Amino acid sequence: MINITSSSNAKYKYFKALDRKKTRYENGEYTVEGIKSVNDAIKSGKEISALITADDFCGTKYDILTYCMPRTLFDKLSDTKTPQGIMAVIKMDADTKSVDITKPYVYCDGVSDPGNLGTIIRTADASGMGGVILSPGCTDVYAPKTVRASMGSFFNIDIITGKDANALREYKAMGFDLIAGVLSDTAVDFKEADYSKPIIIVVGNEANGVSEAVKKLCTPTKIPIYGNAESLNVSVAAALYMYEWSRHRK
Repeated sequence: MINITSSSNAKYKYFKALDRKKTRYENGEYTVEGIKSVNDAIKSGKEISALITADDFCGTKYDILTYCMPRTLFDKLSDTKTPQGIMAVIKMDADTKSVDITKPYVYCDGVSDPGNLGTIIRTADASGMGGVILSPGCTDVYAPKTVRASMGSFFNIDIITGKDANALREYKAMGFDLIAGVLSDTAVDFKEADYSKPIIIVVGNEANGVSEAVKKLCTPTKIPIYGNAESLNVSVAAALYMYEWSRHRK
């Protein structure tokens, strides 16, 4: 165990800087916080560079390089209201994942809120999807809030990043059927969509919906709105689509 006693320590400054996207991608590392997330990362076999603990942390001790610091310093690294006192620094996965025609996917087209993205990842895992595909305009999948909102599913399911409309066009040529949730009078009810083929469910940006370039590749579908709400939250809409696919599969 290595003790850190000052915020001027070089390692401490690096850990603090990992809350910035630029630092994460320059170094290929990100952090997860909390006992459950750390345990999930270890169980999934992720490459953990280091653990960071508060000096009053009373949980499990691991055979991993650990930096220990006063609670006051640890809390400044945390972005949670009640930090548990443990954090892991994890190597990013190699960007080599590809789609499998035998599995269903959900495609996030510009989802910008980390909480929404994390919830979509969690629901994709729960509903049995093969993975989550992200457009270049999505929020950072390695942001602490995204990882935390996924509740461990971040480590269970394939996440494929940086795929634009051209990639979707290639997936369609492979045999995937693309269905998108859109606000349109001509869109069919989402329950009437064909879920029997290899499928990619497309959901769009919270404010602007699915982009025109992506929409052109998809069968337009919609979730009925019976009240006065303008639309559904994107993570809720994605959940309805994913579980509708699951219902049809059964």
